Amino acid sequence: MLLHRVAFHGLAAVTFAFLAVSASGQSLPEHHLRIELHPEQHSLVAEDQIILPPDTPRILYFSLHRNMNPASPDAEIEIAKSMTENSMREYRVTLPKGSDRFTLNYSGEIFQPPRQDVREARSFESTPGIIAEEGAVLTGDSGWYPGFGEGMMTFALDVEIPPGWRAISQGKRSDERDAVQGRQGHVHWDETRPQDEIYLIAAPFTEYARNDNGIESLVYLRNDDEALAHRYQDATARYIAMYQRLIGPYPYAKFALVENFWETGYGMPSFTLLGSQVIRLPFIIDTSYPHEILHNWWGNGVYVDYSGGNWSEGLTAYLADHLLQEQKGNGAEYRRSTLQKYADFVSAGRDFPLTQFTSRHSPQTEAVGYGKAMMMFHMLRRKLGDEIFIRSLQNFYRDYRFKRASFSDLEQEFSRSADPKENSDLKKFFAQWVQRTGAPQLRLNSARTSRTKAGYELAIDIEQTQPGPAYELALPIAVTLAGQDTAYSSAVEMKDKRAELHLALDAQPLRVDVDPEFDLFRRLDRAEIPPALSQVFGSEQMLIVLPRKAPEDMRAQFQSIAQAWQQQPSRLTRIAWDDEIENLPADGSVWLFGEENRFRGEFQHALIKGGEMMSEGGAWLAREYDRAKDALVLTTHIGPLSVAWLTAPDAGMLPVLARKLPHYSKFSYAAFSVPESTNLIKGVWPVTSSPLGMAIKQQDGSVVQVPRAKLVVRESLAK
Repeated sequence: MLLHRVAFHGLAAVTFAFLAVSASGQSLPEHHLRIELHPEQHSLVAEDQIILPPDTPRILYFSLHRNMNPASPDAEIEIAKSMTENSMREYRVTLPKGSDRFTLNYSGEIFQPPRQDVREARSFESTPGIIAEEGAVLTGDSGWYPGFGEGMMTFALDVEIPPGWRAISQGKRSDERDAVQGRQGHVHWDETRPQDEIYLIAAPFTEYARNDNGIESLVYLRNDDEALAHRYQDATARYIAMYQRLIGPYPYAKFALVENFWETGYGMPSFTLLGSQVIRLPFIIDTSYPHEILHNWWGNGVYVDYSGGNWSEGLTAYLADHLLQEQKGNGAEYRRSTLQKYADFVSAGRDFPLTQFTSRHSPQTEAVGYGKAMMMFHMLRRKLGDEIFIRSLQNFYRDYRFKRASFSDLEQEFSRSADPKENSDLKKFFAQWVQRTGAPQLRLNSARTSRTKAGYELAIDIEQTQPGPAYELALPIAVTLAGQDTAYSSAVEMKDKRAELHLALDAQPLRVDVDPEFDLFRRLDRAEIPPALSQVFGSEQMLIVLPRKAPEDMRAQFQSIAQAWQQQPSRLTRIAWDDEIENLPADGSVWLFGEENRFRGEFQHALIKGGEMMSEGGAWLAREYDRAKDALVLTTHIGPLSVAWLTAPDAGMLPVLARKLPHYSKFSYAAFSVPESTNLIKGVWPVTSSPLGMAIKQQDGSVVQVPRAKLVVRESLAK
């Protein structure tokens, strides 16, 4: 999943009420910026005319990059505080009496090359800000304009750029001129709707522009590729049209795809900044790209009040990633995969409530902030029905567009749209899923049936086994009936840790399945989870076993990968050569590296015992893969131990492969070509049984083993 750019300034020391947007629509600060970019010097020259709301205090504080050295012709400026941890400096400005505006002139270097965040297992790099010959990426955290706390603002931006460059920001574009002899290029961007951050992206771009139903669709590529640009413009028009029907009018004048000069996946108001490789991945245009478009409604259209948690990532994941899978008939599998990430990455000690989620910086925070929140919105939809759920979303968007909103605001909006008798239940619902840490765990103890005058009665004994109090759940139940191809489906209320639930049925029940389509947020039973890389990467204790008898170049690469993975602070990782240990550990996770690893036989035995196919020379993954020609990664369970095995015929491909593998965490197996490390196949071992499904004991004591009947096909939330 791509990262979403979160506007979250570091100036907590001073916050001014006059800078916050209010429901009454009070006036906001206006920035009138003139910027000259000098990429070869990593610098900019700026003038900012700042118009402040009425009744602004004479003494204000703002932050700016420490290299900028601001001065003002009409106000007093002095240093208030240096903030060495983020390269910012805080200034105090004293306005002339009766004045509501002042001008700042400043210039300086901003050059912080992208770095990998050590907390993040995936290979995304980030920077607070950079101006370089390859391009410029400037955000609110860059300190390229004066920031007054966390309040909203509007702006007009004039940018002078070198020949061949283009500059992109939020808002509507006008007055664009290419460079001519002796003069730089120029572009003007204007945004009159409240913004919580100002962005400036510039580089040598080829631009493609068209208008779809009044919305400008822009693509900025670093090299000419008209076919690629048109595919993205077609997708832009398609997804904006879908979300306008589902939620409401698109909030901006344009949407732009912008190619970055390192790998990113950022969603800003009215544009997205994606890396060159990301843009060209064939699946991105129908997976992560609509996610970034939808952020213009949630997160960049209705802003997040982070004091009570970030709701926008979960809602965006539900209405983009989940919805697109639901349209293909894969909604249940997507939800199962989401619950698996939570089970694999979030132990009790790593869990936290949604009120504490601000942004993703690890698999654990993603599993909660994206996954749990996404499942919460799914359960809310199931509780209210599609019609009320959609109407609530539309009302929420209409009432909070360009304002900050919290989980509490969502609760109030859904309560207003719901049946009045649901209101108290919604209060409990939001408190349970937003404020509480953890997840329910279910165990189906027994199912029996008896004859009645009207037909049959099914009694189900079910238990919540998690520590702590019970969750109030609407348990989805599917019952396979004699002589019927389609299962009977119902949702039964459960409010205690253990309950005997009763269903009256017209036909003889043969089998019962609880939550067969993974509609509840819950901690999956181990038997519901296939072996996957997420269990190995997500373990709190990992052992990496290196093959002593491997060729020298392979040993060196394996050791380098192991040492890099050992730096991840979210787990305790130990490295050992295979001749240094007698046995694999009893629990946790293990990586076995190399064809020559002496524990390969034990791994292979467990893999075959689990029903997966592996031979001496390869593995059968829909077709035969030869270990002498293809790189393989396979997973299995050895008791409670999660084990992955990696082998490759070429040492040179291992560094690339190691960077890719965290992106394949939901899969049980994958094969890659030599030497490019191109993925050939990936997949999940099948789960053949669930502890939440069982044959029903009949009145005479007999049990009939039958497969689950097919489930009713549901309509997707949007077409």
